[in-house]
Amino acid sequence: MRTDQTFSETIERAVREAERGTAAELIVVAAARSGSYLDVALAAGAGFAMVVLLFALLAPVTFRPIAVAVETPLAFALAAWLAHRTPAVLRAFVPAGRMRRQVERAAAAHFIAESVHGTRNRTGLLVYISLLEEQVALVPDLGLAGRIPDAFWTEVRWSATGDSSGPRRLEELVRGVEQIGAILRARIPADATDLNESPDAPRIVS
Repeated sequence: MRTDQTFSETIERAVREAERGTAAELIVVAAARSGSYLDVALAAGAGFAMVVLLFALLAPVTFRPIAVAVETPLAFALAAWLAHRTPAVLRAFVPAGRMRRQVERAAAAHFIAESVHGTRNRTGLLVYISLLEEQVALVPDLGLAGRIPDAFWTEVRWSATGDSSGPRRLEELVRGVEQIGAILRARIPADATDLNESPDAPRIVS
């Protein structure tokens, strides 16, 4: 999923529509990743460097010691760099539980940073999407938490196949926002004094 201008404009329209008829406020934050997972990348680099070293030691061809001394750390650095910048590699090696904890921790931080708690009736809802982990965390403010049970948020399905883990494409994210809007309209309807208290455009962070 690319967080380009099309992404921003599409999500802005989806949020505006989802807020129609509800007193709740949606704040969407899209982050490139929630954790660095540098240790995983370094482990991948070390593994690749070990393979290079073993090949140099066991190959029938004789390598000069200076070549081995230079190429082994270079192989480590290159493999670690590539692993750190390749989401598919990190998703394959980072435990799902660790990724979920990273997403939830980052969402809690952004809840404060984006002042989701700043609405007059405490009816803000943070929709935090972490692209590397392909996961979403929904963090409601007190005004929503007291009126909408947590089980309602687990019913949001981000894809046509019923996947609740998180969107992988823009249309899946829009689908989830639409479902969130339906929940909010049913549980937190708008009144005559309702105002749009937060920007509809998503906040994109690296």
